[in-house]
This record gives sequence, structure tokens and C-alpha cells, in this order.
Amino acid sequence: MPNGPLLPRLLLDAARCQVAETGGPRRRCLAGEIRAFSPPELGSALEAALRCVTAVAGLTEAVLEVEAVRAFPPRVASRRAVEELARDLWSAGFTVRFGPSWAPAPEADVYVGSGDGGLREFLRSHPSWSIA
Repeated sequence: MPNGPLLPRLLLDAARCQVAETGGPRRRCLAGEIRAFSPPELGSALEAALRCVTAVAGLTEAVLEVEAVRAFPPRVASRRAVEELARDLWSAGFTVRFGPSWAPAPEADVYVGSGDGGLREFLRSHPSWSIA
């Protein structure tokens, strides 16, 4: 039930939420992931999700157990790496824009997103960059 009716639509604008339901007729388990770009957005999304789950548990007379775990701590890309990559991309004729990334990549210095196969090939062949 990814992004099912359990979570309010408002939540999905500030954060990304995924919820899956497992179990059988006697025991149901909801497991989910919430991602946001800032701590206040994450806190709001987590609070809204917990309110929804609590309301459903109360209406169905279910026992509610909740656990929250931070899988990836917030991280800012290296300023030097971003500047160097932007310069290299610009010099090669690519359009350069900056923005946050929804996908965590803790092993990367800089996150790059594009549907352009030329960018991937450029990064693979460049002596200073490698794809993680």
C-alpha cells in the first residue's frame, strides 16, 4: 500500500512517504519510510503519519507499537567538490542546476541526476570523477 489512503495528501508535498502492510488476519504490521529535506519537514511528516496510524489503531481496537529509526543522517555535499564538478560540467556544455536529492548516497561526494546518457558517459570517462 505505498502512499495509500493512510497518509494525508498534504504530507506528500513536503516529504516522501512509503508505507507497506504485511501480516495476516490476526496480526498486521505497517512499515514505512519518511524522507524530507529539513528537520522541521521531517518532524511534521512523522507527526502526521503517527496521528493517522494512531487513529486507525484506535478505530480498529488494535495494539499500537511504534519505533522510529534514522537510517541516514542529514548530509551536505562538499562545497569544493560541487564547485569543481559544476565547472567541469559547464565547460563540457552541460546545463548545471543545483537542488536537493531525495535519494541518499552516503558514499558520494556529490549527487548528480540526469536522464541524459551523455552525462553518465562524460563522468565515466573523466579523469577526476567516478560514479558511485
